[in-house]
Amino acid sequence: MVIKRFFMVGILCLALPAYADESAVINDHDHRSRAGLMMTNIPQSTVMPQENPRTTKVAEPMVEMLERIRKTGKQQAAEASFTLAMLAIERRDANAARYLIREAVQLRPSHPGYLRAATDIAFNSGNFAEAEMYNTRYLKLAIEELGEEDIRVVILMDNLGTIYQAQQRYEKAEQIWRASLSLRERILGEMHPSLAPRLKDLAELSMLNQRFDETEKLLKRTIHILESNEQSDHQEITIAQHILADFYVFRQRTDEANKLYAMVLADWRSAPEQQRLRIAANLYKLGNEYLAQQRHEGARSQFELILGLLEEDFGPGHRYVRSAKMALKKMASEKTRQGVNKLHERTVSMTPHS
Repeated sequence: MVIKRFFMVGILCLALPAYADESAVINDHDHRSRAGLMMTNIPQSTVMPQENPRTTKVAEPMVEMLERIRKTGKQQAAEASFTLAMLAIERRDANAARYLIREAVQLRPSHPGYLRAATDIAFNSGNFAEAEMYNTRYLKLAIEELGEEDIRVVILMDNLGTIYQAQQRYEKAEQIWRASLSLRERILGEMHPSLAPRLKDLAELSMLNQRFDETEKLLKRTIHILESNEQSDHQEITIAQHILADFYVFRQRTDEANKLYAMVLADWRSAPEQQRLRIAANLYKLGNEYLAQQRHEGARSQFELILGLLEEDFGPGHRYVRSAKMALKKMASEKTRQGVNKLHERTVSMTPHS
């Protein structure tokens, strides 16, 4: 039962600040350096008057202005790096995006938008340790600013759980998802539909740890919450029913699985053509994932669902229909071969030795 999530990079519309060309920046630096050297030749009393209140009053605003200029310069550089990182994403230049977002975060390490984008870019690049670092920093800042019982904090906790799951640190993922689920329940109530994704995540982990009774309860609660809420997307209900049906197949509870599959198939068959094709593509992918996990009955169910979904309306020649039939034929052939091998082994073991 594979449940996948993807980070979406949130692009903020920041105008690229106007910069002088590189030579102008270098020249400006040279002017500042020469000015510093010239100041060393001026008598000390002229440079910094000790007891002149008027000079002090003039100096204080200048110092404040200098600090503002320094801060503004760093902020503009960070904004430029961030904007260029977003452009690199649009160009599908992952290496440039990683480099530029790192620059933005280095310049402004506490900027929420930069940390969020850095987390997404690192995660989607497969650099999960870096994604964890950015998300953890962002989460800490959010808790300090908003307190724990804020839905924005909960979302960051969910994302951290997703990173832990990608790292196969399932115990850590389960721990933080349980904490985020508890916070969601306190903030939004125990029947809010946003609880459903976390319940499915926890069901996946409980199944991985062979806590099957807990898996079933979590999946049934997911369906109950979605069915009880008028705002729920009906497709979300169908997906949850499909996951529970796959679980029943895994537990060899065929009758319960078939009842759910029939409900799911009836709902999917009423969907628009393109949506049905997308569903078929996902079923085919899931079937092959189950085959890789040696979950042959689960795989068979997915390929049979494809036939029920498409064959009557799209014909036997459709590529998904052909592929599903080929997969089922191959599975049947493999099962027959394994049966013959087992029969041969039993026959050999029963043959008396001379």
